[in-house]
Amino acid sequence: MKRTLAGFAAIATIALGALATGAPTASAAAPVCSSFGGYTDAAGYTTGVPLDAAQSNYCSLRAGDSGGGVRELQKTLNGCYYDGVTYLKEDGQFGPATTKALKRAQGLAGVTPDGIYGPNTRDALRWYWSLNWQPRCLRLTAAPQPLR
Repeated sequence: MKRTLAGFAAIATIALGALATGAPTASAAAPVCSSFGGYTDAAGYTTGVPLDAAQSNYCSLRAGDSGGGVRELQKTLNGCYYDGVTYLKEDGQFGPATTKALKRAQGLAGVTPDGIYGPNTRDALRWYWSLNWQPRCLRLTAAPQPLR
């Protein structure tokens, strides 16, 4: 009986510990976006998206990160989510202004506004696409397929 109670106590302790720490988010598991790449849709519009070292768009960005991936995110935040007040400097530095703008965009896109860019945010955002200086804002999956 003591062994059974001890076993239940151990399982309860492990379960409570897991609940207290929480499960990692998808963006926490994704590698850092260290570069960027361009997509062209079937209509000829282009956009830039953050990519990781393996050239995958399954990656994450957060405050303190820098580079071309951050710059492409800033372009989309300015082009599709500009609030009429704060225009981001497209400098590739993920600072407080980028965090604030991303949280706003995440809220508008219907994902948790945590200020961290990851796969869920990538799929929810409307990206800034252009063709001959004609812009539009579409999700990656809403652009005329196939993307190349």
